[in-house]
Amino acid sequence: MSEITALVGPNEAGKSNTFEALYRINPANPQDAYNINEDWPVDDWGGKSSGAGKIVCHAVFELDADEIVGLYEFAKLTPPTPPAPVEGAPSPPVPPAPTLPKALQLSAWRTYTGATQFALVSAEALAKLLDRPKLQAWAKENLPTFVLIQDYEFSANYMELPELAQRLEQKGWANLSNDDQTILIVLELAKIDIKDFVQKGGTAEGRTMRSYDKRGASKYLSDQFSKLWRQKKVKFEIEIDGPTFNIMVTDEGMEMPVRLHRRSTGFRWHVSFAWKFTHASQGDYEGCILLLEEPGVHLHPEGQRDLLAVFERLSESNTILYTTHLASLLDPAYPERVRICEVEKHHAHVIEGVVSGQRAPMAVIEARLGLSGDQSGFLGNRQTLIVEGGDDLLVLSKLNGLMMASGKEHLSNRIHMWPAEGASKTPMFAGFLIGQGWDGGVLLDSDPAGAAAEKKIKDLYLGDIAKDQGVAFRALSIGKAAGLKGNEAAIEDLFPEQFYLDCVNSAFRVAIKLEDLPVDGSSMITKRVESVLKAHHNRDLDKRLILGEMLKRFDTWNTAEDLPKGTAKAVEKLFAAINRAFAPAETQAS
Repeated sequence: MSEITALVGPNEAGKSNTFEALYRINPANPQDAYNINEDWPVDDWGGKSSGAGKIVCHAVFELDADEIVGLYEFAKLTPPTPPAPVEGAPSPPVPPAPTLPKALQLSAWRTYTGATQFALVSAEALAKLLDRPKLQAWAKENLPTFVLIQDYEFSANYMELPELAQRLEQKGWANLSNDDQTILIVLELAKIDIKDFVQKGGTAEGRTMRSYDKRGASKYLSDQFSKLWRQKKVKFEIEIDGPTFNIMVTDEGMEMPVRLHRRSTGFRWHVSFAWKFTHASQGDYEGCILLLEEPGVHLHPEGQRDLLAVFERLSESNTILYTTHLASLLDPAYPERVRICEVEKHHAHVIEGVVSGQRAPMAVIEARLGLSGDQSGFLGNRQTLIVEGGDDLLVLSKLNGLMMASGKEHLSNRIHMWPAEGASKTPMFAGFLIGQGWDGGVLLDSDPAGAAAEKKIKDLYLGDIAKDQGVAFRALSIGKAAGLKGNEAAIEDLFPEQFYLDCVNSAFRVAIKLEDLPVDGSSMITKRVESVLKAHHNRDLDKRLILGEMLKRFDTWNTAEDLPKGTAKAVEKLFAAINRAFAPAETQAS
């Protein structure tokens, strides 16, 4: 499993139940346990009376080399005391230390009423050398803590502390509102005891001490929040006016604080997430397995992308699982992070990859790939060629029209081009096509990014999944398909270098010459031009500007004969290679 995993599926598909079960393997709150009256499956209600010992959740953890050594050193059996040596007799040989395995799996499971139990997987020889109670103790101490966050709502309105303390005493934590719980979390994070805090407000000396408490608390909360929020720097200030508790927020560069209650819902969501995560993990994030239900629902799409960046940072030391119905919380560059949740005969199934025969679980995937229901039907009845992006689609479509006008080799009318969002995103597009059993392929640049995308597609999909779906999927490299020379190639390399350079010079109002371009390294014209733009003009290569200049020239061409010298030949080879790849097997053989 990836360090970041998204569970995608319709409502009532079992995502929440999966998290609830996982959480209780080793919960952040040790008091949280399974409740057989609520957790027992409804389709076997009659068996509940004898089900207390049944396993609810079973998980397997991979141990690294250091953990294997640590487990052995902690739990190894103490050898029996050897007999006293006989005078003059040789000392008995010291038994050699056992060879520890390089890889080891630890199994963890929990029943409805018992504590979590542990055992080694397929390591009988090593298990005989370990003391079982010590193995259980080591596993309990070293097993990652599961942190489950389900409720993020936080109005951040003012709070009367004496009344909050009274509600806590009368109702208990579990029966308080989310706002009450969040304020108590804030106080706990800030190392403030609410009863002591209220009592300090009754005297002048107490109020003075309380002012120090709130300053320390404010700094702590600000520091914790900064670890998870990078959009802009903010400072939190706890304000106490008599018995009334408020949280103020000041943006960096602004002098006037604003009540947290008046900030946007999305910002308050981030605040709630950051503080609840800090609380649940006791501020010690490293190693925790974070389970998030529907994060980011109140965030703008840009904020959701920022949240993905937060996940990336946290994944350096944490495993993150989250459920989502939001297309923008899926990154097409990482299809291996997606698990589809579907329901079959009232039971939930979690499927690896963007593959499902059911319509509802795939809706989020389709939305992320820019597909409507009508478009899905369209692709399913054609041969689909994934290209790296919209620019590639536009140039290839223009070239295809010119080749058709001249009666030259052009793309088959059954082949529909589908733009991705760059080479790194093509694997998710490919996985979707393969999972649906559709006839497809991908055209990639001949560069490291294209090679990496092709490898990921082969590793993830062109094995059992493709066989199960009964489909073939083609991966073509533009350099090889078009017969282009050089070590790297892209769509722009179908044209002569001078033509592309003329477009660059017009777009950027510069006068770069062919002899200015480097001859070492990549042969790709875009990379060579970009190096000159950066070194001599302090400019980045904006392909859209150059495409605009190319389209001006396209608009003056009517047939393939109007193309720059050598372009038609390369394009003809490219289209012929694509058509051959998509042709029926008997046609290819002939």
